[in-house]
Amino acid sequence: MTGGSAIGAVRHHGFIPWDDDIDIGFTRHDFEKFIQVAPTELVTSDYLVEENRLNPRYEYDFAKVMTKDSQILERGREEAKAHNGIFIDVFPFDRLPADKSQRLEQKMVLQDILQEIRRRFYPDRFPSAATGHKPYTNMSLQDLYDLRLKTMVQYDHHRDLPYVNLSSPYDYAKETIFPSEMQRLIKMPFENLHVPVLAGYDSYLHRLYGDYMKLPPVEKRIQRHILNATVDSSSTIDENESDKPQLPLLGFESQAG
Repeated sequence: MTGGSAIGAVRHHGFIPWDDDIDIGFTRHDFEKFIQVAPTELVTSDYLVEENRLNPRYEYDFAKVMTKDSQILERGREEAKAHNGIFIDVFPFDRLPADKSQRLEQKMVLQDILQEIRRRFYPDRFPSAATGHKPYTNMSLQDLYDLRLKTMVQYDHHRDLPYVNLSSPYDYAKETIFPSEMQRLIKMPFENLHVPVLAGYDSYLHRLYGDYMKLPPVEKRIQRHILNATVDSSSTIDENESDKPQLPLLGFESQAG
C-alpha cells in the first residue's frame, strides 16, 4: 500500500475514516503484468479494470479496479465517459532521472501532455492556451497516451535510480521510493487483512507528508473525491452523508489524512 492508504495501515490499522479510495503501488514491471492479466482474471467477477490502454475513454495512465455494480459521481470527473464505480487506485512506479535538466524536461512534457488530454475530455474546464508552445494540440488522443507512457518509462532501465510515481496527484517527483526501500516489505494489519507496506514506511511517509502521525484539524477530516455513489442500483449515498458509518465501505482516498 502507498500514499494515504499507507498512513491508514500505520496510523489506523485500516481505513482513514474520512478517506474515499485505496492506493496500491507496483513497480512498472509488475504494473504491466497486472494490466495484462487482471482484465481476463476479473472478467467473471464483480470487478473490472480501467486504464487508458484498456479503454481510451478512461483518461488516466494509472489503473482503477472498480466494482461493476456501483456508480459514483467523482468531483472533477462529473462528465467522465468511462465507467466510474467504487474503486481502488493502482499506480505504476517508474524511475526518476538524477540530472536536474532531465527532470525538468520530463516534468514539462508530462504536464503539457496531461493538460492536453484533460482539455480533450473536459474542454470547458481546460481551454486551449492562447499563447505558448503547444506541440500536442494536433496529436490524436492515442498518440498522446503513447507519448506520455514513453516519457514516463524512459529511465526505467537505470536500476540504481529512485522509483517515482509519475501518475501521482502530488507534484512531480514528490512521491519517491529508493531502491533499497522497495526491496523490503512488511505485512501490517488493515481492517481484517494483512497488507504489504514498505519496511521503511516512516522515511517514505515523512518525505511525502511530513508529520503523518499527526491528525489533521477536524474541519479537514473530509473525503474529497466522491459526490455521491450508487451501490447495487438500490441505495445512493452523497457527500453530505460522510459521517454515516457505511461510507468507509465506498473506498478510500489518495490524499494524506
